[in-house]
Amino acid sequence: MTGHISFGPNLDGTLLVEMKRPAKLREQVTLGGKTMLRTTNGKEGWVINQFEDDPGPQPVSASELANMLQKADFDRPLVDYKEKGTRIELAGREKLDDKDTFKLKVTLKDGQIRYDYIGASSYLELKWEGRVKKGDEDFQAESFFHDYRSVEGVMYPFEIDSDSPGTESQQKIIFDKIEVNPPLDDASFEKPNLPTAADTATH
Repeated sequence: MTGHISFGPNLDGTLLVEMKRPAKLREQVTLGGKTMLRTTNGKEGWVINQFEDDPGPQPVSASELANMLQKADFDRPLVDYKEKGTRIELAGREKLDDKDTFKLKVTLKDGQIRYDYIGASSYLELKWEGRVKKGDEDFQAESFFHDYRSVEGVMYPFEIDSDSPGTESQQKIIFDKIEVNPPLDDASFEKPNLPTAADTATH
């Protein structure tokens, strides 16, 4: 998946996301010629952050790895939820903009609770909200999913708006291209090397 990411006015960059079953993820954000790259092979995770004095690569924290593994789940929490040790309860029906939604309380295997809003007519995920752990921080977050399109018979949101209520934190992702089943080398999800200028320019 390739596209653009924005963290507010005058703070825009490019985004590359690669995923491979069972739980592999490579996520690269480039802003102003600097790159943050995160990878996981499904067991370990690493980060290179050129915005820091020591760019790495460094191993990610346990909470950051847990977040990455959630992102690496192609099917999201609702598919095969029993096998994943997830509990789902109907928490009610709510309006989201002009759409009726089912509000689902989702309790993950580790005890983390989130709420997913599923379109009552489309059955597509329109929003999720919950608390996110990042290092020593714990904060409320939410994401809204827009512009669903079919890619090889699967519906994907091409626009994702995220924020943290009560703060100025915001993020918008717009995907330009989503490919299904491209050839991906397992080595891409191992401990990364520092990106070169050519890598940054390519993405």
